[in-house]
Amino acid sequence: MPENIFAKAKKSHDLFKDERFLYPEFVPERLPHRDAEVDALVFSLQPVLQGKKPQNVFVYGKSGTGKTATVRFVLNELQQYSDRAKGLYINCFQFNTRHAILTQIANFLGAPTPRRGIGTDEAYSQLNAVLRKTGFVPVIVLDEADQLLHQGEADRLFYDLLRGGEQQRGAFGLIFISNQQEFTARLDARVRSSLGEQTVCFEQYTPQQLKDILKERVQYAFHSNALDADVINVAAAHAAKFGGDARIAIECLLKAGRQAEKENAEKVLVAHLRKVFPQIDAAVLQKSIGFLSADELAILRAVPANSQIASGDLYGAYAKSVKKPVTQRQFRTLRAKLERMRLINCEEAIKGAKGRTVMISLAFPKAKLEGTAGRESETIKKESRN
Repeated sequence: MPENIFAKAKKSHDLFKDERFLYPEFVPERLPHRDAEVDALVFSLQPVLQGKKPQNVFVYGKSGTGKTATVRFVLNELQQYSDRAKGLYINCFQFNTRHAILTQIANFLGAPTPRRGIGTDEAYSQLNAVLRKTGFVPVIVLDEADQLLHQGEADRLFYDLLRGGEQQRGAFGLIFISNQQEFTARLDARVRSSLGEQTVCFEQYTPQQLKDILKERVQYAFHSNALDADVINVAAAHAAKFGGDARIAIECLLKAGRQAEKENAEKVLVAHLRKVFPQIDAAVLQKSIGFLSADELAILRAVPANSQIASGDLYGAYAKSVKKPVTQRQFRTLRAKLERMRLINCEEAIKGAKGRTVMISLAFPKAKLEGTAGRESETIKKESRN
């Protein structure tokens, strides 16, 4: 009788102690290098303990700077300490419409509200009706809040939540998380004036801070001496190329560990890391492009595949490709954002009689743009229909 295929696949070298410590959704019990940000969040939410309205909080910073993990950590601590507040986490990439978010909140408060077959205003009415009977303060976390701007839903949604809070004596606490510092500036002036938010900025991690984070995770995720001495340094250096993204560094260790076990290696080596870098980099690119607006995608598509283009010429090519182009001033803002996301390279140069200009090139192979953008657009359409 032939040997079972799973028996043949049994590993001789088990490197992981518990790989769940490297999962994206894992919330650590301690957050290295984020004490000041934790204190700021605690200060804003502390009024709940005296039965008062918490301060709304705007959290911003680059991807992988610990924004979501820190907010989840603080909310967990608050709920363990007091029953006066309960948190609801909503990812706006998944729930990116006013209707979807209001139904999520209504269900969280105890009003069974389907996402289909009911009008948005009716869902909002049900939410407010159950809010009057709620014996706790709901703290609503809107992560990836940029998506609400792309869908044109942000102003109306914030208006609803702030108005509902006023009717119930400030019942809601709002924490909204974005990669963009300018998020609130893009909201309607009436909404901005009502938010009264506390802003908490998450600076990118330094290479040394990334090493500290990885060392702590490794203690729990891997068996002793399961990693070669240079693995943490190389993983941290690779993540530093993406703006100090801790999630990339942690994912490098997870995938490298699995690669090492697949090869039945005695240790995780730098060679295993280098094997998984391409798939991690591709995933980062896919996610980055997936969060772009239609105008930002059009700008990227207008950049030549293998050469530079002057900023003015790029604006002209972009403007011809869309029905309603943004102004040149808005274009420069979008161009700066794409550069911060490391999707384009910008280089100042002298160009003939025109004087100084900015020359722009893609920071990745253009062939990856079309396939990735197409898949992400389809994902957004599916999620919007659900």
